[in-house]
Amino acid sequence: MATFGGRQIRAVSVLLLLALLAVPTCFTGLAPRTNNKTTAQAEAASSSGSSSVALVKVTKENSIATAGVLGGVAGLLLGGFWIGAAGFVATSYLAKKEDDVSTVLKGVSTASLEALNYVDYLNKKYEVTNKVGSAVNDALEKSDSKETGSTVKSTLSSVGDAIEGFDKDVGIKDTLGSLVLAGSDLASQLATKVIELNEEYKVTDQLKAKIDETIDKSKSS
Repeated sequence: MATFGGRQIRAVSVLLLLALLAVPTCFTGLAPRTNNKTTAQAEAASSSGSSSVALVKVTKENSIATAGVLGGVAGLLLGGFWIGAAGFVATSYLAKKEDDVSTVLKGVSTASLEALNYVDYLNKKYEVTNKVGSAVNDALEKSDSKETGSTVKSTLSSVGDAIEGFDKDVGIKDTLGSLVLAGSDLASQLATKVIELNEEYKVTDQLKAKIDETIDKSKSS
């Protein structure tokens, strides 16, 4: 077991931040839909001559990593960054175990991935994104200030080209997906090491004893 110190803890914190930015959509690869609700929809799309693939692979590894992301997000919303980091570490560790808690966590994260895939399917079916983009373009075309509309469109186009070029060079989705999976593994190892150290040095027992002692002194005074 590798030794963990300040550098590894900082790495977990950075990976949590990246995970929150990436969310479940960062995982790499496309695969056929696996959830029952969307299978029929996918088959119908295939029979009509169009391909239907999932936005995110629903695999054991992705489910475990997503559980860590969801735990981190929940902790971040409830108590801030460090609670989020603790939530990421805890859920990444628990999701890797083979027990009832792990089953529940992986079930929730799998359902989240399947819901994400279904929303993506609906978006493709009804072309929501394209329609929104067309509506924005139409609004800009009808803008009272042609110069302003042209400037906004040009700026949006430049930003889009820059992001697309950066993604081709760096591979944003692939890179973030790998970092989230690696972060989940690192968080699980960190939690395991903390548990081992606690069992060896009885840190929580000592803390509890100290707290009880302080409470007793305050009551007596």
